[in-house]
Amino acid sequence: MKTSAILCAGLFLVSCLTAAARDSAPRYKFSEGQTNVFAVEITVRSENGSEVTTGNVVLAVLSVTTNSAKLSCRGSLRPEFRRTPQRGPAFYGGYSGYPGGFYPGGMIGNVFPNDCEIEVNDRGIELRDGGDYVLAAPLGKLVQSIFEPLPVKDLDGTASDTVTVLDDPFWLGPANNFMNSRMNGPMGMRYGMGGYPQQSPATLTLSRQVTTRKTGSKDETLEWHKQAKLESFTRNGSEPRLTATAGSDFTFDREAGLMAQVDTESDVASQTETTSRKVKVIFKSRLLTGDELAAALAPPPPPAPPHKLTVGDMERISADLKSSDLETRRAALRQLNGVDVGDPSPDLIATVAAVALDSDAFNKMTAVNFLGSHATTKEVPVLLKLLKDSDWSSRSFAIKALSRLKDERAIQPLADLIARGGSMYGQDASSALMNFGPAAEKAVLALLNERNADTQRQACTILQQIGTADSLDPLQKLVGDSEQQTSQAAVEAIRAIKQRQ
Repeated sequence: MKTSAILCAGLFLVSCLTAAARDSAPRYKFSEGQTNVFAVEITVRSENGSEVTTGNVVLAVLSVTTNSAKLSCRGSLRPEFRRTPQRGPAFYGGYSGYPGGFYPGGMIGNVFPNDCEIEVNDRGIELRDGGDYVLAAPLGKLVQSIFEPLPVKDLDGTASDTVTVLDDPFWLGPANNFMNSRMNGPMGMRYGMGGYPQQSPATLTLSRQVTTRKTGSKDETLEWHKQAKLESFTRNGSEPRLTATAGSDFTFDREAGLMAQVDTESDVASQTETTSRKVKVIFKSRLLTGDELAAALAPPPPPAPPHKLTVGDMERISADLKSSDLETRRAALRQLNGVDVGDPSPDLIATVAAVALDSDAFNKMTAVNFLGSHATTKEVPVLLKLLKDSDWSSRSFAIKALSRLKDERAIQPLADLIARGGSMYGQDASSALMNFGPAAEKAVLALLNERNADTQRQACTILQQIGTADSLDPLQKLVGDSEQQTSQAAVEAIRAIKQRQ
């Protein structure tokens, strides 16, 4: 049993268990255009550590029918993962299918969808979710947890039934899992971090028992407690493969027609022939009102403008860049990162260009980045040297600068870069040559004679944009080429040139 199955059962208890009813059945209230914000907190604790995910879920009512509403759901959740130190070597860290110290919850901040749509009725029953997919956790499950199904009969009571839950993965949800399995490998086998194979998702059928009792009732609120238990029908020997228990406290705001507070604590345990796992999942949700609501809905402040260097700053930086001390040069270059240099002086640009040929990797990278935006034609010789540099970032920024400057000394070196074939910067060089217009035509025509088919196609693409009548005959020779893509590229270039004529 994977950790995700354990966690899934834990939060499933929060979001899917049907509450027993109460004497005067409450109803959720929806008003088109209304926006509410819920502060949520999820804590997941296991032997490997704990993760606390906090943030807000914003629910905006898009449309309302007689007894249901379509909601736009937007989450801003951030995880904090605290790992328990491992004792001794750990090949899989105790998690079946995951490397040591890692579980899917650690990916929340990067992969879970930021928004979705859901349609619920006035009892909190989900009618439809966006894209005909089951909503991806945690956001989808959070929305379902915030809209706990409301009671319709006597509040106190016990109910039992059978439910089905997705085995894996808990945090990504079935929709994302399906897409990941298609991207990462054939259906039925996915490969996770470090290339370890992971089993495809499965479903578990479980028996469910829920006991509910009213704990308080006022004109403004209704409160009740729910105790739930899940147990899988699949067993290992005499023991169920998965068990989960949860206690939940709910406070419903009658006037707002929304769940004011949800507090759930669940314990989940699973076992296979070789492993056993225990996880505690704590879920808290609170409806924001007053100043808290206003603060949550307030637009973010505009980003601060970048610091602008003064003439004095640039003169000091230029002087430091000429220092024989490596750390002094590094400190000077750091001052050029993320600032507005305005119109840098020729002396500063020339000094940075000299540093771009520095043997120090940090100095070179920072200096070449600066030249990409500020180099002048005086720095073209340095930029041409950087085109042959072994460092990929140096070549990339050099191409950017040469494309901007349109100095014809760069035409042949850029064409040579394309002629090397297989270069990941061939496309950038092609775009740079297009900026030169017909001035680059002669050098590009020579590329049609290269043996590399990709080089020939890139030449056709460039000529499609800049070619003149002089390109028609050379291109015609490629029409009918054994490489169909090359032939098609030549035809498209000829057609574009004739249209310009």
